[in-house]
Amino acid sequence: MKKDALVLYKQVPARIREILSDKIVILLPDGKEKKVRSKDIHLLHPGPVTTLPDGAVPNGQAEEAWELLQGESPSLQDLAELAFGEYNPQTVWAAFLLLNRTPWFRGTLDDIRVQTPEDVEKIQREEEEKKEADLRWTSFITALNKGTIQEENRGLLTDLEQYCLQKSKKSRILQALGKQQSPENAHRLLLQLGVWDLRRNPWPERNQMPLKAPSFALEAGPELERLDLTTMEAYAIDDVGNKDPDDALSFHDGKLIVHIADSSSLIPAGTEADKEARGRAANLYLPESTIPMLPLEATEKLGLGLQEISPALSFEYTLNEEFDITDCRINFSNVKVTRMTYGEAEEKLEEEPFCSIMKVTKRFNSWRKENGALFLQLPEVKIRVTEEGLGDILISPIEEYKSRDMVAETMMMTGFHTARFSRDNGIPIPYVVQPAPEGDLPETSPDDPASMVQLRKFMKRSQTTTVGGPHSGMGLPVYTRATSPLRRYSDLLVQQQLRLFKAGLPLLTEEDILEGTASCESVIGRVIGSERSSNLHWKLVYLAENPDWEGEGIIVGRSDKQMILQIPSLALETRIALTEKLPLNSRITVGLERVDIPVQQVQFKVRD
Repeated sequence: MKKDALVLYKQVPARIREILSDKIVILLPDGKEKKVRSKDIHLLHPGPVTTLPDGAVPNGQAEEAWELLQGESPSLQDLAELAFGEYNPQTVWAAFLLLNRTPWFRGTLDDIRVQTPEDVEKIQREEEEKKEADLRWTSFITALNKGTIQEENRGLLTDLEQYCLQKSKKSRILQALGKQQSPENAHRLLLQLGVWDLRRNPWPERNQMPLKAPSFALEAGPELERLDLTTMEAYAIDDVGNKDPDDALSFHDGKLIVHIADSSSLIPAGTEADKEARGRAANLYLPESTIPMLPLEATEKLGLGLQEISPALSFEYTLNEEFDITDCRINFSNVKVTRMTYGEAEEKLEEEPFCSIMKVTKRFNSWRKENGALFLQLPEVKIRVTEEGLGDILISPIEEYKSRDMVAETMMMTGFHTARFSRDNGIPIPYVVQPAPEGDLPETSPDDPASMVQLRKFMKRSQTTTVGGPHSGMGLPVYTRATSPLRRYSDLLVQQQLRLFKAGLPLLTEEDILEGTASCESVIGRVIGSERSSNLHWKLVYLAENPDWEGEGIIVGRSDKQMILQIPSLALETRIALTEKLPLNSRITVGLERVDIPVQQVQFKVRD
């Protein structure tokens, strides 16, 4: 290369002004000079060049040149001479522009490929299709700006739906409309256009949750000797409509026996079924449906009381005269279970075996209180949407049953004794610990909702670890989750370890437990997030569909210049601006002012 030669620099023409010892000075089309390395430029024409090509393409016969060059590998000079009749700076630049910008030639300066007729036809067809798609897109965006959808272009809205569900990183539609990229904006536009209605729940998909039951094959676990407990009465007590009963209670010969569904019998550790269950981590409970962690076949075979005889892991508690627990024996068993609801059990609490079970749970509850257990009572509701999201939205308070508290105490009891047994026998399991709250705790009372909200602020998040420690909220010296193996993977993992221990087989190592726990904890976070957001979604949909809603609100706190409002009938907390400061626990009647479903916000106002 020499001075005044025509070169290519970053796809633009340039003229060599000066050659230095280590750099070359070039002149660019905008009149600026730049020092570059020789490897950064490519020779197009030796020159001399007085002015750079102006971009105008001279008259030529590019298509005829393509026909003559079939089967050859021409140089840029060959192409310039054949297409434009001569080789000069202007024609060589025009020849370069034929590369990759026309259907006839592809490649680089050093490797020019002459396209076959079939390739040219394909390229021309694709260019035409792109041109039509661009016109269609322009027409589509113009219509959207007017708030209308062209029926033939409805499929283009997939872009918006995919982004709203976080299945793509951005929305081309939002960008074209000049709107900020956010799933909430995509959701709002889908509602405005009538593509979605208010009921469309995006949260499970946005959290990448499966919406169908799994169908993986079940595998038999290690064989174990089972106790035959089918002669004793056992009761699975649950809410109305429960479909996955995984615990039952017995009282026999002065002993309390807690039975847990034996999920490990069909989902043993380390199998493909185990990996599939770990990938789901837990049942996903939505108001419109339940997506189970395990195949429906597993629940049908293992749910207590769903078959005449059910396999179980049974915890037998020996009691003293005061109904305190003095010993716990753990065995795999077969049981015969009768199902009943909390309401049905409530009517039998004065009868056996329920009155004896109540005595045990009351003693256990008192022991937990002595150990500093915290009892947080906040409004809870059950939300159900009939017809898989198409029917009525039913929001009802969780009924307070002594039978419900009785069952809850037996579950905490079993979690405690499972943890203690595992710790004493050196069985690695995932323990659940909760650090004690710091500071002076408020005095609480069910008649003081504000104190309950304040107490919640003191409570620390529980943690999963392979080292057992206290769970301050429950008032237990050690604890693990072990009573819901049909619907929670951590419970299944604990049961798998107990099965291996009872069978005399090698246990999962502490590293195995850490890996299993870590892999499903991130999924658990998405499960919990999906459930919370879905519950709030349906509460807001219920309010949007009932704009005249009124109800009681309780002032439970202060935040900046606003008050924190608790609405017990909806188990909802929000902020409200008041013209006068009201004391905590003041009860006021409020009505709906505004609801924003995409951003999950709601505002209420005081009714006279």
